Amino acid sequence: MIERRECVELRSLSGWSLVYGRRKVGKTYLVTRCVAHDSYYVVTRQMDVLKGDERLEMGKAIAQIAKELKAGKSVILDEFQRVPESLWDVLSAQHPNGKLMLLASSLGITRKVFDKNSSLLGLVLPYRMDVIHYSDALAHFGEPLIALLFRDPWVVTHVSSWADVSRNPQRFYYVVKGLIGEVFQEEERMFTQIYEAILVSVAEGEWNSSIIASRLQSTLSVNGSTVSSYLDSLYKMGLVKKIRVFRGGRGVEWYYTLSSPIMSAVLYAEAKHRISDNDQEVDLTRPIARELQFSVGELLAEKHGAQLAYSPKEDIDIVLLKHGKPIAGYELKIGEIEKAEAEKAIWKIRSAGIPKAGLVSLASKPPPSDESLTSEDLVEIARQIRKKWQK
Repeated sequence: MIERRECVELRSLSGWSLVYGRRKVGKTYLVTRCVAHDSYYVVTRQMDVLKGDERLEMGKAIAQIAKELKAGKSVILDEFQRVPESLWDVLSAQHPNGKLMLLASSLGITRKVFDKNSSLLGLVLPYRMDVIHYSDALAHFGEPLIALLFRDPWVVTHVSSWADVSRNPQRFYYVVKGLIGEVFQEEERMFTQIYEAILVSVAEGEWNSSIIASRLQSTLSVNGSTVSSYLDSLYKMGLVKKIRVFRGGRGVEWYYTLSSPIMSAVLYAEAKHRISDNDQEVDLTRPIARELQFSVGELLAEKHGAQLAYSPKEDIDIVLLKHGKPIAGYELKIGEIEKAEAEKAIWKIRSAGIPKAGLVSLASKPPPSDESLTSEDLVEIARQIRKKWQK
């Protein structure tokens, strides 16, 4: 089992909580193992409720949970998005008794729970669970590319390396498409199509709202402002992350990329090769390199207590900011960095007004720079970060 910092964070939650996020990021696994509880209930697709081997009618189950809360017990209610809003009052009437942890995996549930008319508004606090932090995965697996692949915990039992994904990406595409569909199950079909199209565009490397809108406006009724609102919803759900664009202090712009490396890779394959129609091997070097760039950037930002940024104009792989100002930039390569490449990268970083220039290579020790890092160095950084949150 990968040691995840979420275990510590979940354990520290008090009162009533809504733990939400995309399916298969480990919500149920972590909550049931990390949080002391008296009862665990899960709502089925048939709209009844399971408690161990016992199958309960929905209304009866909610009444039973309310009774347990009144008695001061700790209860986990999984797949909460399936509970009709008409029954929420039964639960809210027991607040602040006991400890209630609601688990949910749809986009609409957060809007409903925190709507001004919700009976649960102000009673539960949100906690979003995303894919595994890169430093947590790297500290466990000890290999940068494997850690990248296994940031999505469901992947672990299906593959041993990225080569397995490249050989048959179609298998993983169907899983990814299903996971995306589950998030948007409460949305209208047209909205779902737009969300999915945006995710594919982002996976292909279209990184801001205007670029995505220009690509999609011929087939879908979208413009820059509507795409921005869709991207914001995807960000709030944890499907995409936004990285600050470094422009030398000129305004604030965001670079959007997918949160899940496996999702990014297979949606890239779908965009470029239509793997939904063809079972074929696909070269995933480009999306893997991009995802590694941002994951290692996340790691280095943690190490330095900085904000991760990217400079698409100067093509600086990793930029670290403090208080909006650059403190370091890095060139990252999966392969070796030759001396001439290193000199060019260092010049490029410093010419952009970034005071320190670093080099990262997974293949061998890079040439001298302000911070030259190998795979082993990255693993050690990850393990030092783990020690901090374990305290």
